[in-house]
Amino acid sequence: MSTAKRCTIEKENEMVEWRDEWRPKKRYHSYVLSYEDLQAYPCWYLDSVHCIPPWTPLFAWSWTHHQRYGDLWAAETMGFPTCKGTDWREVDGCGYMSPILVTDKTEQKERAVRFKEHLKPFIEDYDSVWSGVVRELMAKYQEFKAFDVAYAPNSALYDHFDSVFRFNNRVWGLHSWIMYTLSGLYALFEDICKERIGIDDTSPVWHKMIRGFDNKNLEVDRLLWNLYKHAVELGVDGVIKNNPLDEIIPALMETKKGDRWLNGENGFQGFLNEHGWRMPRMMEFNCKAWIEDPSPAFSFIRQYIDKSGQFEMDIRRKEIVNERKEAEQEILSRFPDSQREWIKRLMGVAQKAGIFSEGHNYYFEHMSHSLMRRAGLACVKKMVDKGLVEDPEDFVFLLPDEIRKNIIPLCLDYRPLISERKAYYNEYYQILNRPILIGKLADDHGRAMEYMAATKDDVMMKITVGVEAVASVDFKADLYGNPGAPGIGQGTVRIISSEEDIPNIKSGDILVATTTYSSWTPVFPLLEGVILDSGASLSHAAIVGREYNIPVVIQTKNATKKLKNGQKVRVDGSRGAVWVLSE
Repeated sequence: MSTAKRCTIEKENEMVEWRDEWRPKKRYHSYVLSYEDLQAYPCWYLDSVHCIPPWTPLFAWSWTHHQRYGDLWAAETMGFPTCKGTDWREVDGCGYMSPILVTDKTEQKERAVRFKEHLKPFIEDYDSVWSGVVRELMAKYQEFKAFDVAYAPNSALYDHFDSVFRFNNRVWGLHSWIMYTLSGLYALFEDICKERIGIDDTSPVWHKMIRGFDNKNLEVDRLLWNLYKHAVELGVDGVIKNNPLDEIIPALMETKKGDRWLNGENGFQGFLNEHGWRMPRMMEFNCKAWIEDPSPAFSFIRQYIDKSGQFEMDIRRKEIVNERKEAEQEILSRFPDSQREWIKRLMGVAQKAGIFSEGHNYYFEHMSHSLMRRAGLACVKKMVDKGLVEDPEDFVFLLPDEIRKNIIPLCLDYRPLISERKAYYNEYYQILNRPILIGKLADDHGRAMEYMAATKDDVMMKITVGVEAVASVDFKADLYGNPGAPGIGQGTVRIISSEEDIPNIKSGDILVATTTYSSWTPVFPLLEGVILDSGASLSHAAIVGREYNIPVVIQTKNATKKLKNGQKVRVDGSRGAVWVLSE
């Protein structure tokens, strides 16, 4: 209570002035950070999980409009007691968020009544809730996929573009509605375990309890691995490995076995048609989806050819599942008999949080953003045909209203505007050292974290921002973070700055990055460990690391700066520590 009151007073009574590193270089839409925003909120937190490297203008617009809508709509719909959701602003291609604290006790109680009712179906039958959401999303996606963007008249293309972009509000609303709920129940279960039996989400037994489950992205990984095995069986793996990426399909088509691998039962083309609506960077529009350019899929298959052997996750799957069941029993045994049924049910929902946090990307970000890219490209291709835009890919430098404004009349020359936006993007793209905090609490990290904790926004705490690591001098390590996934690994540092670096990963590497994305999941079978600047217990690398039995250290803050490519390191994911073994 004292924390919330103190932060509220600062929000209302203190003023803060611009600093050079905070001020946006350009204001080109309504959710670019303003001076008024600095005064209205105690603090703005960098979402380093999603916006490093910085976004293109169109995606930055989409994030601060659609993600913002989803967070605010979900928190209000469900009656989240202590937080009205998260507000979002852009600063030069990066997203900054600020949770909206509910301070009035009467309002908190009123919201709590609604929130309690909201939780019931999730606790009683989460699978039914989730399957209903998937049905709604997939029905709409199938409708969008069936629309012929190449031959549609401009008026129909206008409507299609408008529908796809507006539906992204619904996508993010459902996304946040489920994520707030599951993250909250996950945190509630952790709080109970912390208070009653002395464990939290950094404890080894917790890591074992939360893993051993499949999700949609892991299913796709397994299908990719099966395609690699099928290529070896048919003797066409050499064609995939030895031809340039853009020449693999023509080379395969020259032989019956190659054509069978591409177009036969469980073939590559069928895989793409169903699962190719994903991009190397799911939080962007400037990457081609696999359905457009399957090069990323071929790159992963090549890496599997080099590694060979059995699908990594299947090697220890039975053991991991047994360990999970033992961990479940260990945790339950430490509660009184009268509480175990309720604790078991709450544990089950907490486990669903990990499954959703990783697997939802398939249905939400990947599919929706791929279809938004398709619609935007189709509209701007019409403008290219009229000489109004140089390149269809330049659609990422236009905003939705600008695309709508020109798609039917096709008379506005957007080349000067795009040139200006492109120069702006190229300038801010180079600025990678962004301030973690902006606003009144920027110089007091502890109080900024207290404010965030007071909102009980568990999405921020467990996924996007995380909890600051505390170094232990007992380990005498070279780098400290939080435990993300248990175990010890040793290998060669491979720093990944963007999705373009993924093909450089070799078997036995330690992946070092600011964050990871679900589109990177297929390389995890090659890794001996992961070290991240950011991250939390429900972020991508932690979940996937646990499933692949790969040690993960998160929240190191500066691993990408302190470590160098080629170094040999040892990673202890159980203790959150890293040692440099050789240069």
